[in-house]
Amino acid sequence: MTEAERYIYGRGVRQDCDHGMRLLKPAAEQSNPNAMISLGALYSTGTCAPRDLPSAYRWFALALHKQPDNQPLQDDLQKLWSHMTQPERQLAIKLSQ
Repeated sequence: MTEAERYIYGRGVRQDCDHGMRLLKPAAEQSNPNAMISLGALYSTGTCAPRDLPSAYRWFALALHKQPDNQPLQDDLQKLWSHMTQPERQLAIKLSQ
């Protein structure tokens, strides 16, 4: 996980979004909640990925399912929801099912 973030943010290595995402996505897809949160953050900010709020919501929601007591994550999810348009919200719900 931290290896992916080193490449995504260029911490101690030259920034390489492609390499960082290749490390991060499989971890998220294998239900690693920290990787899911990181991927959600990247989609919500447009860092190393296109800014995509429904996808960000999906990854945050999946992570919250793994960590239901994670209050900061609940807060981030609510904040993200408030910034989304109605079509984005509909897509986010569809992606999260």
